[in-house]
Amino acid sequence: MTDSEAPALDLIAGFEHAAEAAGEAEDAYRKEAAARIAALALERATAFRRLNLVRGAVRAISEADEPEKAVARARFVIAQTLGWEEIGPRQELVLDRLTPFLEALRTELSTEAASTTESAAEALRGFEDWYRAEIGSDFYALFERYMPETPRVDF
Repeated sequence: MTDSEAPALDLIAGFEHAAEAAGEAEDAYRKEAAARIAALALERATAFRRLNLVRGAVRAISEADEPEKAVARARFVIAQTLGWEEIGPRQELVLDRLTPFLEALRTELSTEAASTTESAAEALRGFEDWYRAEIGSDFYALFERYMPETPRVDF
């Protein structure tokens, strides 16, 4: 190597270092963005699952023929929504812990709603917190359903 090539090699080495640093910065940003997108997608999915749970419970309570059977009807609808054909002890526990929310919702939907009772939103948050602490996962993860791909058959 001649003395005249040394500055060129230093220049190339500097640009190589800058290019590698730019690549690493891009990779780090892509990982951060992917993590943020995944977090937002989970937040969205949870919000819509919560909304659908509440809509289904409101519908079940509102359509009950007898007000005293409204909560039982809502429990049944929720169990069906979760795909629970048979209710075992674990499912019964979850439904029992969800019942205060359903009762608060029934109270809020009735004309005799008292302002001293726990709100349905507070009761639902309490249930969600209990479920997360008891089970170690989000309640709304139960609504995830894996649908295997089925081959398309033309006749």
